Amino acid sequence: MKTAKLDYFKKVVPFLEEKFGAEKGKLILNAALDRYEQIVAENPNEPKAVTIHTRERIYPSIALFDSLLSGGVERQEAANFVVDYYKWRAQKMAKFMHFLTSIPGLYKKMPSIFTKTTKKMFGEASGFKAKYYDTPKTEMRIDMLVCPYNNKCIHYGCPEIVRGFCESDDICYAQMHPKLIWGRTKTLGKGGDCCDFKITVDTGTSLP
Repeated sequence: MKTAKLDYFKKVVPFLEEKFGAEKGKLILNAALDRYEQIVAENPNEPKAVTIHTRERIYPSIALFDSLLSGGVERQEAANFVVDYYKWRAQKMAKFMHFLTSIPGLYKKMPSIFTKTTKKMFGEASGFKAKYYDTPKTEMRIDMLVCPYNNKCIHYGCPEIVRGFCESDDICYAQMHPKLIWGRTKTLGKGGDCCDFKITVDTGTSLP
C-alpha cells in the first residue's frame, strides 16, 4: 500500500476498512492517492493561499469520491461516505472553537475575529469572493459569492460532496458558545445564491 502522507488520507484508513474491509479499503485508498496526484498535476503552480484549501481539503475529497466510484461503490453511498468523513474531521475544530470561546469575554470578540480571519484565509487570493456588511461589533455578516470548494467540485463532477464542507461549518460554529448565534441559512453548495454567514452575540443576558 502506498504511503498516505496527508493527514486526510492517513485518518480515512480505519473508516475505509470498517466500511469495505481491509483488502478493498486498501485498494480504494491507493486509487485515491493516485487520483489525488493526478488532480494536483492538473492544477500546477497554485499559490499557497489556494493550496491550503485545494490540496489539503478539496482535492483529497474529490480523489476519495472518485476512487470509491471506481471501486464499484454506488454514487450516493460514495458521496455519503465522503461527507460523513469530512464532518467527522470537523469535530476537532469544533472542540477547539468551543475551548477558544470558553476564555472569559472572548466570545464577544468573535464577530470581529471571524471577519478578519475570513478576509485573510478566505479572500480573493484564495479563490473566494465575498460581500462584507457594515455591522455593529456584536455581529458579523458576510455573503460568500464565489467559493472554490463549490466550484472545484462542480468542475470535477462531484457537486454532491460539497454539502460535507457546508455542514462541517455548522458543526464547528453552531455550538461555539451559548451566547453566540450561528445564523447562516443557505450555502452555494446546497443551491443557494450565496453562503450567508452570520454570527451574532446574544446580548439578552449577562455572561462573564
